[in-house]
Amino acid sequence: MLQRTYELAPNPPKAMEWKTYEEKVLQEWSTILNSEDCDERRVHEFLVQHPSMIPGAHSITGPSGHSPFPLAVLSESPLSGVGIRIPDFLWLASDSADFNPVFIEIESPRKRWFTKAEEPTHALTQAVNQLAQWRSWLNQPENVLTFYTSFEIPDYLRNYHTFRPEFVLIYGRRQEFVDRPQLRRLRNQFEQFGQVVMTFDRLRPDKDCSDFIAATKRNGPYRALAVPATITLGPWVAEDFARIGGLAEAINKNTWLTENRRKFLIGRLPYWNAWAKKPSKGFINSGDWE
Repeated sequence: MLQRTYELAPNPPKAMEWKTYEEKVLQEWSTILNSEDCDERRVHEFLVQHPSMIPGAHSITGPSGHSPFPLAVLSESPLSGVGIRIPDFLWLASDSADFNPVFIEIESPRKRWFTKAEEPTHALTQAVNQLAQWRSWLNQPENVLTFYTSFEIPDYLRNYHTFRPEFVLIYGRRQEFVDRPQLRRLRNQFEQFGQVVMTFDRLRPDKDCSDFIAATKRNGPYRALAVPATITLGPWVAEDFARIGGLAEAINKNTWLTENRRKFLIGRLPYWNAWAKKPSKGFINSGDWE
């Protein structure tokens, strides 16, 4: 019979409760969206801090019950191609049959979808075209192989899953369609299978993503950028987190964590990183978190 090969820390300081976290995130999100200086950069920085706000972790056509690799949304991580625009965000999502990297383009919430003549704005056309360019680039088998190599995609996804990328555009505000509801039908023309367009008002924290972090990958290992205050450690996340450098620094920068919780998480990382290297993990209890 398989034995448990790890030990949980007794009485760890608790992570922030989801309800508390959700309320705090939504309050700050509303303030940002409704502020006079709301722009793409400010929105991007907020979403990095709160990955559960970003759609696509479990694909956009499923959703899937599988976690993304490596439990992180990737921020501004370059594709290995000349002239290829860097995605704002990228989830390496999958289900039991398909590998669904989700390419996400964000624009300013202040941009309009349509002109007064009900024509797509130039900015919208450019943004939608960006999704088409990624799709075209990924239609080349050699580029898919480069993508696998660049992002260190594990063999189980390379060899046993069909490559089916997905695309998301997050653009503008819902109010534009409240004032002119006839535009909703026109907006649908920008959607197709594997491609979704939405306003920033649609974003909200997803509890199923409460342990996912933000990271980047630029000519080297994965590097952590931010962790949510709801993050927990344990055997289910240890192998993925061990792939990502700078996790302790990202934890240390989170001002929503209590000092006790912050010190606890940083102190436990070496233990779980070492456990992740064991060739045999033994029995893992799904309820073991700390």
